[in-house]
Amino acid sequence: MSVALISLYHYDNFAMRLLFSYLKKHNIPVYYIAFKRMKQKATKTLKNDYVEMHDFHDQVTEEDIITLLRQIDNINPSLIGIGFKSSHLQLAKDLTARIKERFKAPVVWGGDHPTIAPETCIEHTDIVCVGEGFDALRELAGNIINGRPYDKINNLWVNKNGNIIRNPSRPLINDLDVLPFASYTSENKIYIDEGRVQEDKNIDYFGFGFTDAPRIVFYQTMTSFACPMHCSFCINSLQHDKFRRRSVANVIEELKQAKNNNPNLRWIFFWDNIFAVNKNWCLEFSEEYKRKIDLPFFTYSHPLCSDMEILVPLRKAGWTITVMGIQSGSYNLRKTLYARNETNEKILEAVRNMAGLRKVKSHKPYFNIYYDYVKNNPLEGKKDLAESLDLFLKFPKGFVFQAFNLSFFPNYPITKHFLQNGYISEKDIEGNVKTSANNWITTFDEKKEYRGFLRRHEYYYLLFSLAQYTLFPNFLIRIIERKKLFINRLGILYRLCRLFRFLELTLSIPKYRWAWDMFMLIPFRLKIKHRTLLRYS
Repeated sequence: MSVALISLYHYDNFAMRLLFSYLKKHNIPVYYIAFKRMKQKATKTLKNDYVEMHDFHDQVTEEDIITLLRQIDNINPSLIGIGFKSSHLQLAKDLTARIKERFKAPVVWGGDHPTIAPETCIEHTDIVCVGEGFDALRELAGNIINGRPYDKINNLWVNKNGNIIRNPSRPLINDLDVLPFASYTSENKIYIDEGRVQEDKNIDYFGFGFTDAPRIVFYQTMTSFACPMHCSFCINSLQHDKFRRRSVANVIEELKQAKNNNPNLRWIFFWDNIFAVNKNWCLEFSEEYKRKIDLPFFTYSHPLCSDMEILVPLRKAGWTITVMGIQSGSYNLRKTLYARNETNEKILEAVRNMAGLRKVKSHKPYFNIYYDYVKNNPLEGKKDLAESLDLFLKFPKGFVFQAFNLSFFPNYPITKHFLQNGYISEKDIEGNVKTSANNWITTFDEKKEYRGFLRRHEYYYLLFSLAQYTLFPNFLIRIIERKKLFINRLGILYRLCRLFRFLELTLSIPKYRWAWDMFMLIPFRLKIKHRTLLRYS
């Protein structure tokens, strides 16, 4: 009598690994099945770093599905859980249908998509978990294993022979320290890809290291749940969950265990939506982390959380890489469409503070700063694009610009706005399309003929890219924009960007240090043993 948790296209699904640990803590036998993984393909980019890779999801084969069904048969679970995002809705439907043809165990859906669109999910499965699943799944598994009814468990919607039972939400877990640490051991973990169980290719999200102890080179965790912001294109705009955080002592204990279990550990990745929240917590964390962990780490940032009294101690403790969402340089568009209240002045203050951290002595001599931008928004006009360029030209040079395609997820505020105004239809929403899976980050396509809206936008994205390079002076970018040089020859402008990207990466010593660290992420003995130089393809 056990539970099988299936993660779609996400070997390192933190939430499901945490749920695995929670069920195990309550003496419920549980298995984690990672079905398919993200892969990378070579892609020419304009990003100011060495990574020329693009994530994509390859096709599911019949051999993949047969392998999954065999593993479920071997486990013989009493409950089967499938966790997935919107882009994998159709796959979840297909797998559920195949599973139910062969097994009597009820299937519960959970994760981002079932939480935001339970109404359209419940017709395809037995149970939908809406929101946090810790206690809901514990109760569900316990009731099923012990032969008790499970149709009145809070946070669960139950499809009882076509009759939908919508149970109310339950209170959130406020004390996150009661949760066990996410499981990264090999115990009861199964990885399926390329039509078979993968014995020796348990690759993490980045394709760099190895998923399970004792071969982890990245360790991934979260210190907090939810987000203090509610951007219209984010799931937090719907949930409005209370921002909760683990104690510093609890986080440090997890990382101490990770170091002890994994002698090859090189980096820590914190996937909190925003890390630099709560000054007292961050100061205590910085001191304890430096003293007891002392490894470089990554976090997400936000322009409204850029107090140097917080940022400097974090940098001294080992903070080495950050990503900050700019999304648009137009204050009006950000505020009215994206529900982001930071002014351009506040953004400039934040990015200058970030650039200032490069001068702070830390574990690594470099501090890599990535700025995100929402791409291909049809409501972003010429004035908005010009304001964005003006803002980027005020940024300290040496940052990394990366643009992400605008995706429309079910029930998000931005999706409702576009639907109500006729800018998109239901067929453009994730679950019907897979923009967020295979086309979430794009680069210039020399073979594509850009016209109208796309030409104007691509022109400005190329100018934004030029703004990141130290060697390309801003006054030339302003001349190019003012005279509309190359607007009908985007290929020339693209090749100019590629040239200066090459020069930037070739002549910058800090960039070489970063490249060497990436090369050395996997120790040589593991490279030889597992036949990999940098990453698997």
